[in-house]
Amino acid sequence: MSKGKLSFKEEALRALSKGESGKALDHFQKHCSQEPGDLRSRFKMAEVLERLGREEEAVQEYRTVAEGYATEGFILQAISVNKIILRINPSLKEVNDRLAQLYTEKFQEAKPVHPFPKIPLFSELNEQELQSLVSRVQAKTFQKDEIICQEGGAGDSLMVISRGEVVIYKQISERQEMRVRSLKEGDFFGEFGFFTDQKRHATVKAAAECEILEISRDELNPIIEAHPRIREVLHNLYRHRVLDLFLSISPLFTSLSTIEREEVFKRFRLMDVPEATLIFNGGDPPGSLYLIKSGEVEIFIRNPKKEKVILSNLKGGDFFGEIGPLFKKPRSASAKTVQPSELLELTKEDLEACLLQFPQIQETLKEITVKRLTRMNLEIFSQKKSEKVREAMV
Repeated sequence: MSKGKLSFKEEALRALSKGESGKALDHFQKHCSQEPGDLRSRFKMAEVLERLGREEEAVQEYRTVAEGYATEGFILQAISVNKIILRINPSLKEVNDRLAQLYTEKFQEAKPVHPFPKIPLFSELNEQELQSLVSRVQAKTFQKDEIICQEGGAGDSLMVISRGEVVIYKQISERQEMRVRSLKEGDFFGEFGFFTDQKRHATVKAAAECEILEISRDELNPIIEAHPRIREVLHNLYRHRVLDLFLSISPLFTSLSTIEREEVFKRFRLMDVPEATLIFNGGDPPGSLYLIKSGEVEIFIRNPKKEKVILSNLKGGDFFGEIGPLFKKPRSASAKTVQPSELLELTKEDLEACLLQFPQIQETLKEITVKRLTRMNLEIFSQKKSEKVREAMV
C-alpha cells in the first residue's frame, strides 16, 4: 500500500479523534475509493454517515460491508453489521436472508479449495436454519475488563464472540479463581447453563473491547422446534465443551495443556446413570475410573455384620474408582448413585494408556489416592473398634 493511500486513512482517523466528522468522511471516501476492499474503513465511514444523519447512505454502506464480510466467510461480523442496519431501519428484514444466502453459497464453493474457518454452530447450519437463527440474535458490546457474565448468576442464553477476545475464569475457592481459557472470534460460551440448570458455570470477562452475539433460550426454542437438527448440532458442541472444561478443572488433569486434554478427552465415554444404580461392588475386579459430571455417588463398605458404612458422598467434579486399576487390586469399596447422574467413564485400559503417556497424571493420582486409602482405613479401623466396644458392653 502506498504512502498516499495510507495518508487518507490516517487523516480520517485523526479527524475522528478530533470530532471532525465531515472531514473524516471526506478522507474515508477518498481512501475507500482506492481501497474498496478495506471493510473496516468502510464500516467506519458508515458510522460517520450515520452520525451525520445521512442514514440512507449509511445503511447502503453498512449493507456493502455486511455482504463483503459474508462472502469472505466472516459470518459473525456480517451478523453484527446487519443488527446495526435493522436498528436504523427495522423494515429491512430481507438483509438477514441475503446474508445467510451469501454465506452458505460461498461456504459450499470454498470447501474444495479454500475452506472457511469452521465456526461452531454457524458453519454446521444450512441456509434456512441460518436464516432462522440470525433473525433472533442480539448484538452487545463490552469494554475491556467488563464482566460479561458472572459464575452462579442466572444464564439461559448462548453467546458467540463476533469481535474481540474474552477470558473464562472458574472459582476454585472463596478467594481464588482459576483462568480456564481464552476465547476469540467464532468461539461461543454459555451452553452449560442453557442446557442444564440455567445458571452461569463460569465468569467471563472481556480481554479487550468485544462484541457478543447472544440468543436466549426463549428465542432459540422455536427455532429448534422448526429445525430439530440445530438441537443435535448444539448438543454435540456442548458435549465436547463440557468434557474439555471438566478435564481442565479436575485436579487430575490441571497439569495438562489443551492439546493434551484433547487426547485424554477422546478416551472418555459420557454415560447417563439412573438413581440407585450400583456401579461396582467391593471385591470386584479392578475396572474403570469415573468422573462425576452431575449428580451424586455414594461410596461405601460393609462392616462385619454386612451393614452399610458410608465413606463419602461424591458430587460434580469428583472422581472415583481409581484405586483398583492404579494398584492392580480388587475394588476396595462399593459405589452407587444417589440420584440420576452423568458420569464420564475411562476404562482400565484407557487409564493405563493415559498414565503411560502423561506420567504427571500418575503422580497426582497416586498422591490423592493414598490420602483416600488412609481415610478409608481409618474409617474401617474406627468401625471395627466401635464393634468391639459394643460386643464388650453386651
